Amino acid sequence: MKKGRFVLMAVFMMAILLTAVPSQAAKKDTLVVGFSDVFSTLDHYQTTIRVTIQLGYMVWDSLVTRNPDTGEINPGLARSWKIINPTTWEFKIQPGVKFHNGSPCNAQAVRYTIEERILDEKQKSPQAVNFKWIKKVEVVDEVTFRIITHQPYPIVLERLNTLFVYDPVYCKQVGDQKVAEAPMGSGPYMFVKWDRGSQIVLKKNPNYWVKGIPKIDNVICRTIPEISTRVAEVISGNIDFGQNFTPDVWEIMEKSANVAPLEVPILRINFWQFDGSGVASKGPWTDKRVRQAIIHAVDRKAIIQKILGGHGTELHGPCNPLHWGYDPAVKQYDYPYNPDKAKALLKEAGYEKGFAIDLWYYEGWQKQPNQAAMGYLNAVGITVNVKDYMGNTGQLIKFRNARKVTGIGNYGWGSYNIFDADAILPAWFMTREGMCYNPDQELNDWLQAARDSVDPAKRKALYSKAQIKIMKEAYWMPFFVVHQIYGRNKNLQIVVGKDEVPRFNEAYWK
Repeated sequence: MKKGRFVLMAVFMMAILLTAVPSQAAKKDTLVVGFSDVFSTLDHYQTTIRVTIQLGYMVWDSLVTRNPDTGEINPGLARSWKIINPTTWEFKIQPGVKFHNGSPCNAQAVRYTIEERILDEKQKSPQAVNFKWIKKVEVVDEVTFRIITHQPYPIVLERLNTLFVYDPVYCKQVGDQKVAEAPMGSGPYMFVKWDRGSQIVLKKNPNYWVKGIPKIDNVICRTIPEISTRVAEVISGNIDFGQNFTPDVWEIMEKSANVAPLEVPILRINFWQFDGSGVASKGPWTDKRVRQAIIHAVDRKAIIQKILGGHGTELHGPCNPLHWGYDPAVKQYDYPYNPDKAKALLKEAGYEKGFAIDLWYYEGWQKQPNQAAMGYLNAVGITVNVKDYMGNTGQLIKFRNARKVTGIGNYGWGSYNIFDADAILPAWFMTREGMCYNPDQELNDWLQAARDSVDPAKRKALYSKAQIKIMKEAYWMPFFVVHQIYGRNKNLQIVVGKDEVPRFNEAYWK
């Protein structure tokens, strides 16, 4: 790609200007990570940006963990659990675990975290919506607690994968502002300092309850929003591991003698959502045949290969194959590239001469795939009005959630580390949700029934029907499964999961 060549020149010029590669002796006890996100707070429950999950696994302990390859839930701070009845789950946590200040990390700390840090309305936690299914937490003894749910809730364990336990003593002693600036947990790393907008420094917890973890003594988390700078830093050796790279810089990193890039298909998907019911705009797109024609008109496979350089996977439905409940049969209801079929459907719907439609998308790397798709639509007579002037993701999200996105919205959705169809389908298709642009009562009822059941067979059958209907009605155009691209120092051994969480705690130097 031409753009890639220009980026290559810029990166190498920048790399020359950057400081020399640190010595390997210094590397052995320190890991320097380059994040693209800017932290506004270090209180995990006062933000929803994904990078705080990665910080969370280092500073705190999560109740359960996830196998990076299979996605299977494994014990974490909670060593075991059982279902007492459909609305009561009992957990036992590891005995003797201490917070970094010496306080006990016990069942009372779990209750405090859920009831007073997340669900307490005074906290105004943006994460509260993810835990509203909890009615209360009962402490049985020092290591045993029960979660009582309002209704049967099948994805309890999935949600607890990002439940990081706070120390009630520390939080009450220092206050909310200090909690947001100096996090303190029971995890493998201890907080040292936060230079806002620059870096977070962590050091090894020498008393961590899991033996042999962590393997590297110090972690420095640097904030590097500009991608060309991040690439140059990993090539020069100033950072050891960089995240959120775009496909056009893969070749740049691959040619570097210092870098061994990694690519992982993750839970995140990219898709077009049609305003199929005319929630924000009336037009041809409220006709199912027109939506089907639009999907037939776009050669998604070619865009993945030519624009994304193959760093993506074809998507054929509204769920990622990694989501529990995904039905492979949905593929037969997808609309393969067929411009002649697209033109025939447009003629049948009365739009043989074409029409204009709005396309909204995030700034950044999604621009190129969307521009390519626009070219395919233009070939069948559809003119696209680009709506990318907002300048930031947050502004588009506000428009979307207020149901003001006209025509087509292009979005990515990572399901917030929840490997279950419940983490994607209800958010976009339950009629009460602001993101629902295709209100369908039958679909809504299926998703509600799946959410209220703990019967796996019943849930799978309902999700199958939902996925098939979404495709039959062409409410979405599935675009592609996102591949996360990382830049890694060739001497660093690290596992990166399909959950977008690199295992920094287990990383080590060759």
